[in-house]
Amino acid sequence: MPVRRNRLPNRRQVSTVSLMWPPNSGERYHVTVGEYENGAPGEVWVHGAKVGSEFDALLSDASILLSILIQIGYDSDKIAKALGRCESGERASIIGAMADLLALEAEAENA
Repeated sequence: MPVRRNRLPNRRQVSTVSLMWPPNSGERYHVTVGEYENGAPGEVWVHGAKVGSEFDALLSDASILLSILIQIGYDSDKIAKALGRCESGERASIIGAMADLLALEAEAENA
């Protein structure tokens, strides 16, 4: 059964935040969330790895996958909860931190 993808408009609002990964001692990453006209998150992009590196490609692929998941209707909070955490409760990866950010954006939109 085909899944319908809710594409974003060509021109859309975005917000960008900086994250440190790992928290308190890592590299700085810039995470951009694109929004639908109603303010709901519809895409996520992360930048900060060396351009052209394997890690840059991994982050790009993860961004695409997270974006497609929310565009076809997966709940961003459920995605965030499904990804790993360290014993301290912090996200186990920058990808998990991106998912948390998406969930926070969606929660703010629904408030």
